Amino acid sequence: MEIPVNHASQPCRAPVMRYNQTHGRLLMRRTLQFSAVALWVLMGVQAFPSDSVLVVNRGLPQSNLNNGSGPVRSNVRWGWHEHGFLGDGFTIGSTGERWVIDSIRTWTVPGDATHVPDHLADFYEDLRLYFGGSDTGLTPVSTAGLTQGSDETSTGNVRISEATQAGALFYDDFGARLRIWQVEFANLNLTVEGGVKYRFGVWGMGRPVPDMEGKTYTWYNHASNAPLSGTQQDGAEGVMLLFDAAGRSEGVFNAEGNGWDKSSNINVQVFAHPVRQRSR
Repeated sequence: MEIPVNHASQPCRAPVMRYNQTHGRLLMRRTLQFSAVALWVLMGVQAFPSDSVLVVNRGLPQSNLNNGSGPVRSNVRWGWHEHGFLGDGFTIGSTGERWVIDSIRTWTVPGDATHVPDHLADFYEDLRLYFGGSDTGLTPVSTAGLTQGSDETSTGNVRISEATQAGALFYDDFGARLRIWQVEFANLNLTVEGGVKYRFGVWGMGRPVPDMEGKTYTWYNHASNAPLSGTQQDGAEGVMLLFDAAGRSEGVFNAEGNGWDKSSNINVQVFAHPVRQRSR
């Protein structure tokens, strides 16, 4: 389903299309361990600090998946083709605390019934994690180039793996079974204040779509409706965020009544460790 964005930043509903034909449209398709430490060393990636913990758990849904669930379907994907990307927010800890974010993990669902990649890099040239405060634009804090025909990235700090599970966890896009890919940005070393909301976005620059001159593959973030997900959904408020290609804020987006029949949030997991106060 394609949802044109008005310039007051609030999307509205429109007809179904495969690919966007007009600039500035929001698209929606209703659509593991050898030794982790040893592997990271081989890749040139440092292991997390020993006190790094999962502080934001808004992982993939496990219940009410896909079209077979009917009106209680929980999973959805969102992208903003040829304009920018969608983001979301989270809060870590309590006021007065300080934390260092070690890793941020999200998921993406590329393709459609006629375009299904063997590797995420077949559709995208690079990956970027944008990050910022609650009242500022976002800036890239981690980036990686991608090579077609491979799941390797240009840096060991960005890791790609497939999250699809045969017969269980996949994404139903109007009857087409699409693969789900996990993207993890490690070694971030982002110091944040406890109890303060921060915003993020993940975006991949699309490669050209064959036989569609001037069109590139859209980046889709995996999202879900919190009450129907069947998993912990920390900080899910039912509202997502819109950013242009430069990371500037363009308002908020509520999926309910704007392309879907319920609210959703981008699925994300955040690992961090506390900054210890020195005793006097």
